[in-house]
Amino acid sequence: GGGGGGGGQPASSSLSEAQSASTTTTEPFLSFTCTLPTAPKQSVVAHERSEVHSLSTSSSGSMLITGSDDRMVRLWDARNGSRLATLEGAVKAVMCVALSGDGNLALGASGDLAIRLWTIRTARIANTLTGHTGKIYAAGFTPDSKGLYSGGYDRMLKLWDVSTGETLHSMYCNSSCNDATMSPEGAVLMSVHLDASLRLWDTRTGAFAHEVAGMHTQPVTSVCHNPASPNQVLTNGRDDQLCLVDVRKYDCVARYKHAGYKNGVNWNRATMSPDGKYVVAGGCDGSITIWNAETTEHVDTLRGHHKSPVVSCSWGDNDLFASAEKEHRMILWQ
Repeated sequence: GGGGGGGGQPASSSLSEAQSASTTTTEPFLSFTCTLPTAPKQSVVAHERSEVHSLSTSSSGSMLITGSDDRMVRLWDARNGSRLATLEGAVKAVMCVALSGDGNLALGASGDLAIRLWTIRTARIANTLTGHTGKIYAAGFTPDSKGLYSGGYDRMLKLWDVSTGETLHSMYCNSSCNDATMSPEGAVLMSVHLDASLRLWDTRTGAFAHEVAGMHTQPVTSVCHNPASPNQVLTNGRDDQLCLVDVRKYDCVARYKHAGYKNGVNWNRATMSPDGKYVVAGGCDGSITIWNAETTEHVDTLRGHHKSPVVSCSWGDNDLFASAEKEHRMILWQ
């Protein structure tokens, strides 16, 4: 494979351009209808020699971020798939990545028990947050970009202050945490677990609020919001099913499955289109399955492009759909 990027050096002009594009204020909800992905626009070897674990999109969709077994975090221009920067500093595999809503910071949570924050503009480490005692699988920014949440193998969830790096709350959550997300206004943290449950937490106090069990029979691998409905989240499970959960009624309101869909990874992240009309998940054979969110009907399966288990699907607010597979490759779709 080709040589790695320079030691954390940003490609400054295109980086600042993509960064300014990523700070545009997001409308509360999209008025346009999303276009279904049908074919690869760009196919990029994101991490040449190592497994890819995580892919995420900036709030505007203009920038992508990936994390890998090679301990690197990489930033990409969503418009053309070009690499903007390589963020270094993690000592073990990077399991989870995210970009702050204000466009300033990138996050990488690692098997080395730390969460690192990089200033996107300089590609330098801004802070290193430590306190977990096991591999961190899940982390993300609060909607206001001032805090972050994390969870992992130590069965702890943590809420942090971004500017000071201090832990605000530590919550014991009974089971290894595979993924988490925060409600759009930031009041509730939702975590999904190895024991097949979804748990809700009060972010202000750190108190446990509710557990939703029985949606899945196997570990839950991801949780994300339904952009069209603030009270719904989508969960993905190792039982090869996805559930749309009403977090007010604590109930699964829709279930998605298909003979061709098999979930291959414990942190496989599914997504929904920005208009809330479609549910998308990548399978262990490299295929990507799309369902109609409302009717739960199978819409399409994209085959023959990824060659290994898909680990993450992400659909930006600019309608750009991207996916990443274990064996090195990221695809931007059209």
